[in-house]
Amino acid sequence: LHAIDTEGFAKSMVTHGGIALKEIDPGTLECKRRPGLFVAGEIVDLDGPCGGYNLQWAFSSGRLAGLSAARP
Repeated sequence: LHAIDTEGFAKSMVTHGGIALKEIDPGTLECKRRPGLFVAGEIVDLDGPCGGYNLQWAFSSGRLAGLSAARP
């Protein structure tokens, strides 16, 4: 599949699918099935409306997962 054109940033949409929320500890974003694996952003099955919400989720979840992974 080769993209030949886009409708620009104003028409951008979020992806769908990923690791189910029930498989992730909400306090750390650690995978319940794979201890030591922390997830963030669009790898998580979480959708939101356009308008910056997905970017906020990416930044916030990345921070939480990073801080959680760095804990001794």
